Amino acid sequence: MATVSIKKGTFLFKAGQPVQGLYLVLKGKVMVSFPGGEYALSAGEVPGIYGLYTGLHDMSCLTVEDCSLLEIPVSDLTSLETFFKENTDYSTLLLRSAFRQINTLLQLNELAQLTCSNLYTDFTQDYEKYQNCCIRHNLFPVALSESETLSPFAEEDILDSWSSSYYDGFLRLLSVNNSPLSKEAAVSVGLIATACADNKKILHSAKTLAQYQKQIIDLYLNESGTDLLKLYTDLYTKLGTDTSESDFLHAAITHICSLIKGSPYVAKVLCEQRVATLAPLLTKEPQKNTEADSSLTEQLTGSLDTILSYANMDEDFCKDFKNLVSQYKRTPDKAASDDVVRELRLKITSAFYKLYSKIFFLTIEEASMPLPVRLFLYFGYVDEDLAGAENISFLCQAARLLSENTIPNVYTLYDWLMAIHTGKKEPCRNEFDEDYNDFIHAQKVAKKITAEQETILLADLQKKVEYELANMFPSVNKMTFGRVSSFCPLFSAHNLLKRPDAALVTPTELTKILSDIVGIDYSVFYREYIYTNTAAGIPKEMLHLEVMPDMILMPNIGTRGVMWQEIEGRKRSTPARMLLSVFYLEDLRSAVIRLAGEYRWEMCKRIQGARWNDVSERSLTSEYFDYVQFYKKNHELSPDAKERIKSALQKARNSFKEMFVRDYITYILYESTGSPRLNKPARTILFTHCPFSAPVRNALKTSPIYKETVERYGVQLQQQLRKLDLLEKRTGASVPDELLAERTLLER
Repeated sequence: MATVSIKKGTFLFKAGQPVQGLYLVLKGKVMVSFPGGEYALSAGEVPGIYGLYTGLHDMSCLTVEDCSLLEIPVSDLTSLETFFKENTDYSTLLLRSAFRQINTLLQLNELAQLTCSNLYTDFTQDYEKYQNCCIRHNLFPVALSESETLSPFAEEDILDSWSSSYYDGFLRLLSVNNSPLSKEAAVSVGLIATACADNKKILHSAKTLAQYQKQIIDLYLNESGTDLLKLYTDLYTKLGTDTSESDFLHAAITHICSLIKGSPYVAKVLCEQRVATLAPLLTKEPQKNTEADSSLTEQLTGSLDTILSYANMDEDFCKDFKNLVSQYKRTPDKAASDDVVRELRLKITSAFYKLYSKIFFLTIEEASMPLPVRLFLYFGYVDEDLAGAENISFLCQAARLLSENTIPNVYTLYDWLMAIHTGKKEPCRNEFDEDYNDFIHAQKVAKKITAEQETILLADLQKKVEYELANMFPSVNKMTFGRVSSFCPLFSAHNLLKRPDAALVTPTELTKILSDIVGIDYSVFYREYIYTNTAAGIPKEMLHLEVMPDMILMPNIGTRGVMWQEIEGRKRSTPARMLLSVFYLEDLRSAVIRLAGEYRWEMCKRIQGARWNDVSERSLTSEYFDYVQFYKKNHELSPDAKERIKSALQKARNSFKEMFVRDYITYILYESTGSPRLNKPARTILFTHCPFSAPVRNALKTSPIYKETVERYGVQLQQQLRKLDLLEKRTGASVPDELLAERTLLER
């Protein structure tokens, strides 16, 4: 093996070229690029290792500094095994590089999916705002015909959810001296082959994501000039700079210019030309409240000191936590997967939860709290520099908005903990599906506590809060964050990948989305119960009660919603618990629809018990389970439909629940608008157990695809109403409220 020196700006290889050998970077830096992204490698890394799988490079590698490289005579997996047998010391080096690169690619893929989701949300909102502005001024909005073909971004798990932890685990094993992996050449080659196969899946996804981003960017700016930037510019010119809309239009145009300048999918010359023509229009700056900004700056200066002082933690803790936050602020790549940064995040996480618990109990005793403490409790904020000067003002507005919330069933985590402390709510189950009562009872059964202590603990509100802080909070905070391998609970600007006003989940917005879902799937949150009224001559009747879920906003910036539990304890009349990040980076409506779909599935399983998949007892889960399990024998399905089901099942990782949830999202978003996407058996099952509301049914009944299903449901509905009529006649002049509520449900 020889050492070679390569000048800056030289391609080591390009995508599509055959692998002639590998290079170990000894000194300098190289940039590896692929459609939709790039990442840098420095000393100790091996670019091009994934080309060994096919013998062709699927990425390009350019030196960005003068480099010193060690040539490794390997061109495929067979020669790699021979090389490892002769050079056992190098297997650990190549494995670590392969795993570090795959983790980097996974993180880049997650970010690209976020970007796609954010772009779709931004565009649809910007386009809608343009149309609404035109309508307010009695102008006819110009239509962007290309936008009609744009579909919502559908997030897809490229690899299994455990893949990142899998590669992290091997990195830890390889950090041990004399790792046994280095002594087994075939095992090392097999692990690299697995990483190569995963790399191929990620790159395929990256290409699709890049095409999606370009499609949306073209709607903002394109060569033909029929784009959203032109529509906003024309509207701004037509209305003038002195109207009530001028600040809004100015901000919108500035936002679009910023977006296209930062996109790699815009022709640079075109972008510069269009932005230059807008310079005269954008001379007017929006008004700023400098006095308010100055006051906020004063209150938030030294936020970490204020938070630690309020918490009254011991001196050693304060010193250590300050050092950890300082290190985190100085870390260039806060999401890095190397051991040093990963260990730093783990230490911060552990200290954060101790601090949160201490501060929460202090706020119960204090009449008021400093602004930084409120931001800490709502958002995980600890430092004004880490949060970013551009976000500070909005965080304060958001905290005030959330603190004034009066909408029931929507809570920040802080408000949720307060509800437990006041006895209004019970703690959530832990990750082992064990609620507080079960946990305490298990302690007594194990003879760790006495029966008297059990009685005391079951009524101890502080212990209930401690249970929630120790169990649900750490688990769900990490889950809702989404990117578990780079999780850190501190609010940091680098995680806020969209405008804070677009990411904030407000109680009003959340309630509206839930209302919209109920407006389509009207019975989604209804529970069946036994109604008895002997005075009215009703010995036993099955009626329904609407129980809206508790929505809890976790103090983080995240990408995932969690349907944590479908009921509280064993009472079926209690609310479900659904959790989201308070700053949500993807499409919120799709996330809440997903939660509703998961709830539908889990609630049905809860009701059916052990027979949830027994088709002899008809239910949502049993019929859907039967449909997926035996789709190959279903004569209603064409060969193409069967192939699509097979592909959908693979994408869902053979999870029937996940496949149902995806169908449910399609059912709510598309089928309800008359845009058929599901096959007939799936549509029939969903309509039977998740029927559309009356307005949706009336709109669909003229369609040949839905006519038969809607008419059949109409017959069943009339039978239920006739039965209800008889019950109401039996009760006499005064109809019980429960029967009136049941009629309201059936007529929705």
